[in-house]
Amino acid sequence: MDRRLYIAASEGQVDVLRQHTDQLEIQTTANGNTALHVAAQFGQLQCVAAIVEVCPLLLSGVNIKGETPLHLAAREGYADIVKALIVCAKKREQEVESNLGGEAKKMLRATNVDKDTALHMAARNCHLEREKYLKVIKLLAEEDPKFKHPGNNADETPLYLAAEQGSMDIVVMLLETCTSPTYSGPGGRTALHAAALNDLTVRSIKRLLEWKKDIINEVDMYGWTPLHCAARNGNEEGIKLLLETSESLVYISTPNKDCLETALHIATAHGHVGVMEELLSHNPDCWEMVNSKGQNILHIAVDMEDERAIKFIIGKPWLRHLINQKDNEGNTPLHLLMSSHCEVHELWKHSRADKNAFNNRNMTPMNLVWSTFEVEKMPTFAATYIATAMWPNHAT
Repeated sequence: MDRRLYIAASEGQVDVLRQHTDQLEIQTTANGNTALHVAAQFGQLQCVAAIVEVCPLLLSGVNIKGETPLHLAAREGYADIVKALIVCAKKREQEVESNLGGEAKKMLRATNVDKDTALHMAARNCHLEREKYLKVIKLLAEEDPKFKHPGNNADETPLYLAAEQGSMDIVVMLLETCTSPTYSGPGGRTALHAAALNDLTVRSIKRLLEWKKDIINEVDMYGWTPLHCAARNGNEEGIKLLLETSESLVYISTPNKDCLETALHIATAHGHVGVMEELLSHNPDCWEMVNSKGQNILHIAVDMEDERAIKFIIGKPWLRHLINQKDNEGNTPLHLLMSSHCEVHELWKHSRADKNAFNNRNMTPMNLVWSTFEVEKMPTFAATYIATAMWPNHAT
């Protein structure tokens, strides 16, 4: 594109643009952007109006990525430009023959090479300046409320993107404006999965559940429900809302036989004690379930060397049912404790702890203490136990 034309479009030099009207339909940038693309991209409202006045065909012009000027204005969050482009498209509808109408809807529904509409692009960036993008998204949604906005090449819908970005107001606005919005995301996730993974979107979770209650049961490609996602992210308020809708979710395990786990297992593995407490308060028997390795939550907490989670479990009355339970390899939590760096001596000294339980290799936790003289590979209390037993007069 000619340097003078580019500078005029990007900096708002309307007089210069009017001197080059014969070049507007010819000149493009390296990426195929027309002068209208450039003006829209840089938020130059007067330039947009001037260009469309003489070259209305540029409204539907696309660059090498298949993007219209509306795509760029939406991506940058320029509500005034978005509105002006829509108004210009509607005006053109009235000027052309009836069989060529629908210019505004065509522009609103146009997709780029990634199958993104302008609404996709605005929703993806809505975390940058919430109020700014809220205006853009509201304009786009209200102009074409019946359009479903199918997923792009990555299976992202605008509703999913808004939930993923943690934009509560935009999620609510889309649900209230669009008559039947699609809500899918990558890997079989839904907008509710995305909201559950973001602890800033409790209001989004509530509104999504009010809008479509059975969305709570949908699973992604790994068999994860929104509850699994909330547990993974430590979203305590989200967990509470989800369980108030369906308490039975807590018993659902992911279907992968190599990674069979409930929301409680996931929360324990990531040390989210608050989530563990919330899950157990709604379903006090869920501690009984084991994962695909046959491990209970105490196994998992010890295996992850999470002392806070271990101490939380130690304080529960049902600890006595977990402390000597064996996993698929015959290991009790005490076996795992001996190969960890956990300094939770309360578990080792617990009155119910069976230090002589055999695993599938005919090893007891006590055997592991005596066979592992590499002190740096065992808890300090275990090394002290050995020292006290061998040299009672010298151990500290």
